[in-house]
Parts: sequence; structure tokens; C-alpha cells
Amino acid sequence: MIPIIVRVWCESGVGWSPTAVPVTPQTTSRDVLDCCREPGDEPCLLISVHPHHGVHVLRDMESPLEVASAWGPDVQFVLKYIDEGKLLFYGTIIAYTVLEKGIE
Repeated sequence: MIPIIVRVWCESGVGWSPTAVPVTPQTTSRDVLDCCREPGDEPCLLISVHPHHGVHVLRDMESPLEVASAWGPDVQFVLKYIDEGKLLFYGTIIAYTVLEKGIE
């Protein structure tokens, strides 16, 4: 299968920047995270954001392509670095912040 390119908004020290990532049905959220961040970087989450469906923190083995197919063309993916000790708490707070402020 020919990969589909999804745009992942990555947090950096100066704001947000888009990264184009090729995905196939076998691509997992962990694969996307590994493409977008440097080895040894802080822990991070892959979040899907949609104006009507809300926010979803993807699990490591979840397929971004399935999420994109189910939610349609308005879905956006966001990589957010987190404090590992606050992983569960931040999953909810980050998702709210991304929706509230927007990513572009």
C-alpha cells in the first residue's frame, strides 16, 4: 500500500511546527512518535484533535490512519512532550489546552 502523509504538529521551544509523516495501516502511534522526536527526548503523547469529535490521546499500538479515516479530513495530530510522572493527568489537560488555544 502507498503510505498516506499525515501532518503532525510538534511542540518545540519556539512554538508548533508541522512534520509530514507517512502512515500505512500497520503504522502505530508509537511509530509516528519515533518519526517526530529525537532519540532520548522527553516522553510524549500523540493526540488527535477534531473540531466535532474532540480530543483523543492515542495509545502506543493504536493506528493513526484508522483515527484519521474515522474522523475525516479535519483531524489533526499533535505531539506533546510531557513530564513522565504526570502522564495520565497531562493527557486530559493537554488535550483541553490544545482545543482551547488551537495549534496553528
